[in-house]
Amino acid sequence: MAVYRHIHIDYWQDGFVLDLTPEEKYFYIYLMTNSKTSQCGIYELPKRIIETETGYNRETVDKLLNRFIDYKKIVYCEETREVFLMNWIKHNKIVSPKVKKCVYEELKKIKSMDMVNLFFKQCEGY
Repeated sequence: MAVYRHIHIDYWQDGFVLDLTPEEKYFYIYLMTNSKTSQCGIYELPKRIIETETGYNRETVDKLLNRFIDYKKIVYCEETREVFLMNWIKHNKIVSPKVKKCVYEELKKIKSMDMVNLFFKQCEGY
């Protein structure tokens, strides 16, 4: 659908972001803006792609993914190589009929049913 992603200008003053290292800030923006992102916030992102696009080696990619998992900001499925940005729905409302249709079509393609179920659980909160 969209070929761009908005980053709110208050990103830099967010309490969570303020406590991140520069490396983590860069990685978090990468997760929100890379070319694989989707309208639903769940998308396939192989570690090899992360390495190529960020310039980080596998060890650093694993370290950063695990940090954001520990921070409860993402879920990453090793088996399907999919990532779910936990706050995506909070910042990317699904209100228009076109966006809803797009999201449902994307959800049909998600391989990890755990992530799809988690997505719907997150929707209930918003």
